[in-house]
Amino acid sequence: MTTNLSLFQVRVGQLGNPNSGEPFKYWRVVPWTDANLQRLKDAGFNTIQVNIAWGPRPDDEVLNLEDVVELPPDLAARYPQVVPLNCDPSAERRAARRQDVAERSAACHRLGLRTIFHFGAPYNNHMRYGDGPPNCISDPDVLMRYQLLLDQFAADFPEVDDILVYTYDQDAWLCSEFGPCPRCLGKPLHERLPQFLDGLAVAWQKHRPDGRLWWEPWELSAGQVYACVPRLPASRLGLAIHCNVAEVMGAQPADRWLKNTAAIAADHGLPVVVEYWLSGPCEEQEPLLHLAHPLVTLRGLRAIAAAPGVTGIKEYYGLDPDREDPNLRMTALFLANPNITEAEALTALAAPYGAAGPGMQRFWQLTSRGMELFPWDVTWYVRQIGRSRVDHALSAARIRGMPCRTPSWCSTRATIFLRAYEFYTEDDPWLREDIELRARLAAEAFAEAEALGGQLLPQVPAALRLSFERTLLDLGRLRRRAQAYALHLRETNLAGMLAEYPQAAARADLLAEMRACLVADLASYAEERAADDAAEGLGLFRLSIIAARMGYGESPLPPWTEAEEALALLDADPDAFLQTYFQAGAMNTASKGLHSMTSR
Repeated sequence: MTTNLSLFQVRVGQLGNPNSGEPFKYWRVVPWTDANLQRLKDAGFNTIQVNIAWGPRPDDEVLNLEDVVELPPDLAARYPQVVPLNCDPSAERRAARRQDVAERSAACHRLGLRTIFHFGAPYNNHMRYGDGPPNCISDPDVLMRYQLLLDQFAADFPEVDDILVYTYDQDAWLCSEFGPCPRCLGKPLHERLPQFLDGLAVAWQKHRPDGRLWWEPWELSAGQVYACVPRLPASRLGLAIHCNVAEVMGAQPADRWLKNTAAIAADHGLPVVVEYWLSGPCEEQEPLLHLAHPLVTLRGLRAIAAAPGVTGIKEYYGLDPDREDPNLRMTALFLANPNITEAEALTALAAPYGAAGPGMQRFWQLTSRGMELFPWDVTWYVRQIGRSRVDHALSAARIRGMPCRTPSWCSTRATIFLRAYEFYTEDDPWLREDIELRARLAAEAFAEAEALGGQLLPQVPAALRLSFERTLLDLGRLRRRAQAYALHLRETNLAGMLAEYPQAAARADLLAEMRACLVADLASYAEERAADDAAEGLGLFRLSIIAARMGYGESPLPPWTEAEEALALLDADPDAFLQTYFQAGAMNTASKGLHSMTSR
């Protein structure tokens, strides 16, 4: 397959499916073999990120420079790391992490692939110290310490070509100009951060004349990013940016912020690599790793490529190239031919499915439609949807915001997320209805795809059948979660109308609809219990075990007795039901886990 080199000069892949919610765990460890790297190269990638660098550190993966290099004792005494490390500090684990980086980098070079090492700096153990962390970028000793660490890293890992630096998240954190740091108080970030980044870039390019520091301006406001970019030297730095100002989101690529940032960068000669989901597994749906919606991938890649100033693309989560993944194959089709039409792409994608091919094209159209209809923009907590519970709370639905203090969360992320931060008033019924209707329409598209997939399954070639069975099981899990959100939101609005207008002529109809919703809830949960039992046989995660591991629920899934009791009370005494269920109650106790976003 010949890749069009005029589009996305930098195309970055990585291996592995990290677990975003449980420290030191992977969902799937993807082997770092020459065969897998060659598969990525054949798909059109020319650069590999050699560490996962995901916040919970799956398998103690490298997240910070300090995880793999340390200064000699005399320099360490002069430039100490004053924040305790968040990795396993043992000599054995340090040696294993160093070996991973060295072996992965060497393997990439054997196959003619460039390498990127990803880390957060300055290391402040994420948000532990708030707006005035001890490692301050305005402190010359902190910059010197990182320059010395990069000297050591460059010497120890000669086959790492570029570095990618986060300055928030990834256990990094910055002083606020409105915070307590005496060096930074009143000094805007764009007057401090570019000098720190360039200091790192100078140190790196001293050892890698052809290397580059890629900066991820994660957690900065749009205005801060716009102000920083012109102050970055294009000869040494580039930008690696999310596909929108809030998050990497399949259905929300190339927003105004991305277009503005790429255009400003182009004016100053900086290359721009955009991070996106280039395969099926991703943080939005984890741990549902087998979903396929390739038209979302194709449309997102097109939108990103159309933004003037974008020069590269990067997988954000992790790739699994030794499994059937229509989304990843769609990425390869686009990289090979950016002008490919949707019809041409679907035809090529469906070719391995033989007689089932035409039906598979329709299947992917439906799954892609459902993904694009689903309200991914309601709140960050709708992410990791596989962790959400079908047996939602029976208190009033409440859309939870993210209580994280960063420049972006306190400002621009609200242009993407409807609920970017915590509100202390109840949600408006129209907001609940909006999310309900979009979740319901998505669930209907998923249901149609699921039914079609069941008809296609006998025609799917034997080599692809297990993969497709897993896709169908995960699709059912996704559909039930979308439906649970829709039902919970509608039940809350029904209860509100019944309580506010007890004598309304519509009371009987509203009560009948409430009953139908509860019946649908119980039917969906019965399906979930059956699917959870079936998952083990297909080699999939039992979601009940995940819930139990996180401290919610039981394994195997028990009956949903609370919903059964609620239905019985509704039938026996509607007034008592309304006084008992779908009440506002406490604000946000996350009774069904953080990612059951409507459950208090």
